[in-house]
Amino acid sequence: MRKDIKKIRQVLKDYARIKEDLELLNVREILISNPTAEVTANHSNLNYAENKFVHHADLSNRLYRIETAIDKIDNQRYQTILCEYIVNKKYKRQELCDLYKISLRNFNRLKNQALVEFAKNYDINLLSDEMKKPQVYD
Repeated sequence: MRKDIKKIRQVLKDYARIKEDLELLNVREILISNPTAEVTANHSNLNYAENKFVHHADLSNRLYRIETAIDKIDNQRYQTILCEYIVNKKYKRQELCDLYKISLRNFNRLKNQALVEFAKNYDINLLSDEMKKPQVYD
C-alpha cells in the first residue's frame, strides 16, 4: 500500500508542477507574442509551432483529468486534504488536525483514503488491488 500512496502522491505533485509550468508558458506566450512577426513559415518553424501546441494540449489534458478526478470526490475533507495539503501546501498536517479535531494518526488515515479515492477516479491501477484478487492456478 505504501508504494501505491507514493505513486498517487507523485501524480498530484506532478499536477502542481504542470499547473505552474502551464501558467508560466501562458504568461511567456503573452509577453513574447509579436503581432508584427513575419507570417511566412518554413518547415522547421511549423514543426516547432506544432510541437509547442501538442505539448501545451497534452499538459492541459493532464490537468483536466486530474482536476476532474478530484472534483468527483464527494467527501469535502478528502478534497481539502488533496488540494490544500498535498497540491497547494497551504496547510500543515497539524493545522488540518486542529481544524478537523482529529489525531495525527486519523489524519494520515484520512489522507490515505483521499489518495485512494483520487486514484480510483483517475484510473490508477493500485498494486494492493492486484494483490487482493484471488490467484487462479491452472
